[in-house]
Amino acid sequence: MKYFTLQECIYSATAAARKIDNTPTPEIEAHIVESIETLIDPLREAWEAHCRQNGLGKVGINISSGYRGPALNQAVGGSDTSAHCHGYAFDLVPVNGQLRAFKRFCRDFLAGRAFDQLISEGEDSRGVPSWMHVGYKHPDGKQQRRQCYSMIHGKYYPMTD
Repeated sequence: MKYFTLQECIYSATAAARKIDNTPTPEIEAHIVESIETLIDPLREAWEAHCRQNGLGKVGINISSGYRGPALNQAVGGSDTSAHCHGYAFDLVPVNGQLRAFKRFCRDFLAGRAFDQLISEGEDSRGVPSWMHVGYKHPDGKQQRRQCYSMIHGKYYPMTD
C-alpha cells in the first residue's frame, strides 16, 4: 500500500467514540490490501497527476470511511450488504476540496477499469458530492458491476455530470 496505511483504512471516529473494536479479520485485511493496491492507490496517483496538470492545488485523498465491522456498520446505519463490511469499499474526499472535479475524475479514471460501484454521495443541486464511494468488488468478492450512481436526497440515480 503506497499512499494509505491500514490504520487509515479502518479508522472511524464513531468506533473510537463508542469504543467499538473495528479490527478486521486476516481475510478482510487481505481484501483491504487488494482493494487499495489494485484500485485506490492507482486512483490516488492519477489524481495527483491530474491536479498538477490542472492547477488544482493539494493532491492528497482522505478516506472518510473504509472498513466497517458489523458493530460499527450498525452504529453508523450502514447497509447490511455494504462492501465496506468486506474491505472492498472506501469513501474518499480530496484534500483540496475539489469534489466536483474529483467526481468527474473518478468516473473517467474508472471507465477502463474493473470496479463494482462509484457513488457520488450526498449530491447538492449543483451535482457536487459530499464524498465519493469507490467500491472495488461486490461483497460476494467476485462481481464488479461497474455501476455509477449519484445519491440525491437518499435516492440513487444515474450519475450526474
